[in-house]
Amino acid sequence: MSENQKKYIRFISSHYKTLFYLPDGGRIRITYSDGKQDDKVCRFADEYHTRIGFFHYHICEFAERMEQIGAKYEPLDYIREPEFYREVLMTRVAGIETPAGAKHPSYYVIDETDDLGFTFAPKGAPKGRRYCIFKKLPSEYTLEDYRIGEVLLWSGTLRDIRPQDYGFNVAKIKTAAQRPRIRDQPER
Repeated sequence: MSENQKKYIRFISSHYKTLFYLPDGGRIRITYSDGKQDDKVCRFADEYHTRIGFFHYHICEFAERMEQIGAKYEPLDYIREPEFYREVLMTRVAGIETPAGAKHPSYYVIDETDDLGFTFAPKGAPKGRRYCIFKKLPSEYTLEDYRIGEVLLWSGTLRDIRPQDYGFNVAKIKTAAQRPRIRDQPER
């Protein structure tokens, strides 16, 4: 991995199912079985190791420890770059027409539930079609992958599409879909 390449920390279950990714220097919130919460800064070590607070873990070791003590963990920071997320071509499914020779807009799947997906086009989307909620269909090739099914809703704004009504993580979507605020604070 080159020095300038962005680093992302993968968090998994004890069965190696990917739960979420976190940017290097991002924070997680650990909620213990007694309800106590603890926020920790996480640093990338390599693809399978991370520093959480002051301790180094293999990603599966961390998941197993949290499971043993009945703790849950969730991200407090999300990945900003839409290009990190899975890119999908929505033109065939949605019937988006583009002029001859024009490039189709890139849509990125920012969040998913078990049966739905939420996409976002950072630029080039037709009016009223920047955000999309679609049904996921099983892939013929793998159990983990899926195909884009029926489009349930298009919108030009997050306020109109109301992703929270479909079980999506609004904080994650806003992080990827909205311009970052300029901060005067030093980086973590």
